[in-house]
Amino acid sequence: MSTTTRPDVPEVETPEAPAPISAWFAVAVLVGVTIFAFVDRQILAVVASPLRESLGLTDLQLGALQGVGLALFAALASYPVAWLADRFDRRLILAIGIAIWSVATAACAFQTTFEGLLISTIGIAVGEAGLAPIVWAIIPDLFPGRQRTTANLVYFLAAVLGTALGLSISGATFGWLATHGAALPGFLGDMEPWRATMLFVALPGPLFIILIATLRLKGSRAAAIASAAAFSARLADSGYLVYARRHLMTLACVFAAVAAYNIGIASTLVWLPTALPRLFAIDPATVSFQLGMAIGPASLIGVGVAALCVRFWRGDRSVMAPRIAAIAFLIAAAPTGLLPFVTATWQALALVAVQFAAGLAAASVLPSIIQDISPPHLRARNFGVMTVVALVPQGLSPLVIGGLSEAIGGAHGLIFAIAMVGAPAWFLAAWLIWRSEAAFRRTIAEVQSLADPHAQQAPA
Repeated sequence: MSTTTRPDVPEVETPEAPAPISAWFAVAVLVGVTIFAFVDRQILAVVASPLRESLGLTDLQLGALQGVGLALFAALASYPVAWLADRFDRRLILAIGIAIWSVATAACAFQTTFEGLLISTIGIAVGEAGLAPIVWAIIPDLFPGRQRTTANLVYFLAAVLGTALGLSISGATFGWLATHGAALPGFLGDMEPWRATMLFVALPGPLFIILIATLRLKGSRAAAIASAAAFSARLADSGYLVYARRHLMTLACVFAAVAAYNIGIASTLVWLPTALPRLFAIDPATVSFQLGMAIGPASLIGVGVAALCVRFWRGDRSVMAPRIAAIAFLIAAAPTGLLPFVTATWQALALVAVQFAAGLAAASVLPSIIQDISPPHLRARNFGVMTVVALVPQGLSPLVIGGLSEAIGGAHGLIFAIAMVGAPAWFLAAWLIWRSEAAFRRTIAEVQSLADPHAQQAPA
């Protein structure tokens, strides 16, 4: 069987019309939604200390909220939500998710037991489960070829800055309410600051639901139908399991590397706002704000370096991204391992800045990798599976760190636990992504061949 394939001239090299303004407006809305999600997701880490005292929680229970509540249930919900996003209007699925996580965040403010708080955090997790799969599935529908890579980097950078902004917004909101909350009218003035903070950060939900409804997404269903028809004709089955079996080594290595990366990042984001106040005379709100300010510039540098590498790469571009990622993951391991030896807050912030610059340089190329190895009709599911594989260990790591902290004991116990879990995770991510290079090259070649435009003339 002969097909007209052009692996030496990929689709991204063909001339293309500029994306419309509506596409960039959609990216701006998706960035806003992502920042909103980060604020609601990270608020538990910001208010962990007063919440712990208010409800009498242990470090293990705090780890369960961040791990079992947020990460594990997000993992369980990711694939079903991605399955829905591949079959129905992605705007509708995303809007429903925003409504769920907004209500669940507000509900946290009224909980008086660990069990009630856990149920509310599960609601946040389920609502946010589809965010990443839906966003990364939408972008290729908005931008053709080469512009997709640019849009990916723009969104990724904005989302990363959103992580820093989310920490800063959360910390500033909590700090303001801790100082001025008593002056608020009615029952708001009587609420503990951490409870009022949970309520306030949930308020933008309805606005983002309206904005999502205004997005113009054209052609995504037709592209998915054409892709499914082409795969059915050439593979005799268009299902995800057939695709996954054919590219098991690529998917296993890439997804496992993403999981290890998430453990490294989560070890810092979840626990450092709690660990530093135990070591130094600094309050949690200030720590969160300073972490946000450290992560922001570092993220710009890391993603900027990755963009320059992509722009000026002169070697084999089919393995460019895995090589960039492997080196950057390896660099991120060193500052994580040095955290227990800091003697001042600024030293910890400097190490976290280096960690984020390296880790996010690697992470910024991962969405393009997964888009490249995914046919359109399986794209959201591929990101959904990636989310499941990534979040399960990320969900367990806060529990492990909380348990290690209690076992080690003392003021330094938590920061030692962060390093003991985080540093090996970065090394593992580097090894896995390096290991995937040969398989990744084969997958790219086959998926590009199967997705050749001349093979996708099936009627919609």
